[in-house]
Amino acid sequence: MAATIPQLPRDERSVLAAARRVVPAAAASDPVFATVTGGMGSLPTSLAAAVRERGGVVTTGRAVRRLERTERGWRIVHGATTDEQAIDADAVVVAVPATPAARLLADLAPSAAGELASIDAASMAIITTAWRPADVPQLDTSGYLVPAVYGRTVKAVTFASAKWRHLAGADAVIVRSSIGRHGDVADLQRDDAELVEAVTAELTSYAGFAGTPIDARVSRWGGGLPQYAVGHVARVARIRSAVAAVPGLAVCGATYDGVGVPACIRTGRAAAEQALASLRSREDR
Repeated sequence: MAATIPQLPRDERSVLAAARRVVPAAAASDPVFATVTGGMGSLPTSLAAAVRERGGVVTTGRAVRRLERTERGWRIVHGATTDEQAIDADAVVVAVPATPAARLLADLAPSAAGELASIDAASMAIITTAWRPADVPQLDTSGYLVPAVYGRTVKAVTFASAKWRHLAGADAVIVRSSIGRHGDVADLQRDDAELVEAVTAELTSYAGFAGTPIDARVSRWGGGLPQYAVGHVARVARIRSAVAAVPGLAVCGATYDGVGVPACIRTGRAAAEQALASLRSREDR
């Protein structure tokens, strides 16, 4: 609980009572969910544009192979073995999942790498489908969850057009469904067409949809959801302590203090501040 919902008071005997202390009563007209204008997908695009406007360089589509210490800072080696390139930097923030982070830090901070390697992750696939409005029932909820005990392929459904105003329109109803649970990857071995069929069966059998979707897209996220085991808070503290011992190095992301975007932003800001503090300390010397 301390790792997944740190803002929740732990001196209450009831989880609901603790939640009431931190969440004020909302008016009936208040939205339950919020996002950035244009949807969450616009966030990385806007961030990259802001970096470029300030003279920064954004490089994508190339895997980082290793991090090397230099006399003046760091060298980030990236690309295929036949096309290695390098970026020289004053500091490095490692913002990748636990497994690749462990690989990159193995020689630089071995104890942190060992802790990161012990953090498990779940893989999943998001199947986005578009439906004719005539084939969709009246939606009075933003979606639903499917407990594992039911044995169904789909674990969650989000009626995106009902949840997000920018997706609401007369041409199509957008639905997002997720497949894949921790420790159960059999369904993820199926091809895209089979996953779309599974989602179609879910929506027509249990949600009242009719026909078939007019379009679909499958997005796979291998190891995309870190699993917070008991002792996670202490493990993260050990990781950060080991990383902090390496000047100009910091870590952030969903592995540490929460998987949601706000939590990731907080860890990113903290990592940037740590890197800047290290640079200032070096300049003072």
